[in-house]
Amino acid sequence: MRRTVIAAVTVLIASGLGVLAQSNDPVVQRQNLMKNNQEQVRALTGMARGQVPFNAATAQAAFQRISQNAQQIPGLFPAGSDRGKTDALPAIWQRKADFDARAAKLEQDAKAAQAGFTDQAGLQAVIQRVGQNCGGCHESYRRKES
Repeated sequence: MRRTVIAAVTVLIASGLGVLAQSNDPVVQRQNLMKNNQEQVRALTGMARGQVPFNAATAQAAFQRISQNAQQIPGLFPAGSDRGKTDALPAIWQRKADFDARAAKLEQDAKAAQAGFTDQAGLQAVIQRVGQNCGGCHESYRRKES
């Protein structure tokens, strides 16, 4: 019985350390952040298209989350984090100032979008601007899926 308990504790500690190690990995952190941005944009797009009921507070919260995520983007691309399982192109580190400026523009546009609509039609306009930021950055700095 004691061996079983010790083995179980060892497995829990080892798996916990694995999760902790991943959470400190900038590649994993930025992938999780980008997935979160994608979730926010999906929710916003669903509202803008009338696929889900329009809710201004929910939309504003999604834009706020995108803005907060955008603030974190530059720090999640430190030198040397171009290795491993990532779709980030070397151009990020070659043109880091432009990359960081694009993240800042996304942050600004997402903040502006929070107050830039009162109905579904207004949401359609502001989500388009935020989406263009995402697409433009991905065009230049993300490996195309094959």
